[in-house]
Amino acid sequence: MIRYLKGVTQGTGWILLGAIVYLYLLLFILPATTKSLLLDDQLIYLLNATRMLDGKMIYRDFFQFTTPGTEMMYFVLFKAFGPRAWVTRAVLIALGTSLTWVTIVISRKVVVGRAAYAPAFLFLLFPFAGNLDGDHHWFSVLAVMAALTVVIERRSLLRTAAAGALCGLALWFTQVHGISGVLAFATFLVWEGRRKKQRWQALLNAQTCLFGAFFIVVLTTNAYFVWKAGWQRFLYCTATFGLRYYSADSRWNTLQVYMAELPEVPPVTALPLLARMLFVNTLSPIVYVLFLLRHRQRDAAQPSVPWDRLVLLNTVGLYLFLGVVRAPSYNKLCSVSIPALIILVWLAGQLSRTPRAVLAVACGFTVAFLCVVEPAAIQLRRYVYLDTPSGSIAYPKGSGAYDHTLWMMSRTHRGDYFFEAGWPMSYFLLGLKDPAKVPYVTSSDYTRPEQVSEVIESLQSHHVRYVVWDPSLEVPGGSSPSGDHLGPLRKYLREHYHVVKIFVDFQEVWERKQAPELDMPKRHGPAAV
Repeated sequence: MIRYLKGVTQGTGWILLGAIVYLYLLLFILPATTKSLLLDDQLIYLLNATRMLDGKMIYRDFFQFTTPGTEMMYFVLFKAFGPRAWVTRAVLIALGTSLTWVTIVISRKVVVGRAAYAPAFLFLLFPFAGNLDGDHHWFSVLAVMAALTVVIERRSLLRTAAAGALCGLALWFTQVHGISGVLAFATFLVWEGRRKKQRWQALLNAQTCLFGAFFIVVLTTNAYFVWKAGWQRFLYCTATFGLRYYSADSRWNTLQVYMAELPEVPPVTALPLLARMLFVNTLSPIVYVLFLLRHRQRDAAQPSVPWDRLVLLNTVGLYLFLGVVRAPSYNKLCSVSIPALIILVWLAGQLSRTPRAVLAVACGFTVAFLCVVEPAAIQLRRYVYLDTPSGSIAYPKGSGAYDHTLWMMSRTHRGDYFFEAGWPMSYFLLGLKDPAKVPYVTSSDYTRPEQVSEVIESLQSHHVRYVVWDPSLEVPGGSSPSGDHLGPLRKYLREHYHVVKIFVDFQEVWERKQAPELDMPKRHGPAAV
């Protein structure tokens, strides 16, 4: 660690400082106003963390299918600084800077010269800046990459145990990344043992250290939540649900999501995002295959090439990619892109001088554009500002999210119960409470029948005044497809609520109909304007 810190002060300090400034300009409007939070997955974890601040227990009192590390990180930060919007953006800056650092540390072990910094620039400007979402993926991948920095030079038993422990920490944030990481290291140890003709006892000792440390960390980080929620409930949420029902949401959680997020006719302002999406979506599978082909054709007369480190890097990257290939969405592919970027730069270094020079010039122009033009465009854009319970938020002028938030803020108070059926956009910003155990519902088997019944019960028991309904949850023609369990909820809404507002994105606000005093909300917001 001391050696790594020394390397930072000598070579990478300015790069890390530049990363902090760059990310700040993307996430804050000068001097210090938080840029709006949109449809990020991060919003689910922010909602869950605020529930925990209210004394709720994850899995027992509300549903979540990932392990509890991300919620705990935000819970601790909110305990220290309060549930403020700037905290969520500061987390992203910390994640981006940390991941940039580990990318440099790993890259310098396999790439020679100044080109070793290229993967860090590519990562910061493409996958990370294109997916500024502080959800569980970035936390878990940071732990796996940290494990890689520990063992990429040599694999002593102590280092192997440390890698296993860090993969166990990765599983505390994301099950699939932790499992992918530890299996990647185990596979590499077998490959290395066969190549070096090690005795089976040495391989067994290394695997014991790897998996022993992994399971110790997995058990210790999750034991409290298993105790509080019960092991059956914990396993249902974190294992059974994902295996049985996760892919029921075919739009986002299957292979159909691959390339589906690309805009059909992107405006000029969306060109940087389009370039990032095309780059990330085509990067991982191609790079890993190209490396395997290059490894088969390796020249034994090149002893300077660190093939063992490259094979380890490729194995970790390939396993991380296979972990998300079940539903290869853009944000997931971004999160597992670091090994592919390092190998891409190494492969480029194997080209002849002319193609390498052309690539260097192209990369230089791209870096200059994204580092200068994009932050400047964000800062010079016209914004409207809204003082929410979570802090001052800057919305692009004409933003539908601004109208949505302003309308809801004028009619609710912090602590009011409120249900967003389509996506949890307003809970964190407005300090509102979700009465249900789920953050949103779907018209697929992803939302279970018992969850629909619980939503209806919560709307009734908490006398919820407003429900935001997404028309995409309606069934065309009135016939429910297989797996759609929302029929009772639709019926309940039509019987007890009526539409009072439709936003430009077609989101509908339903307000509870007049009822006897006992069925009225205990507290109302300001009168409708």
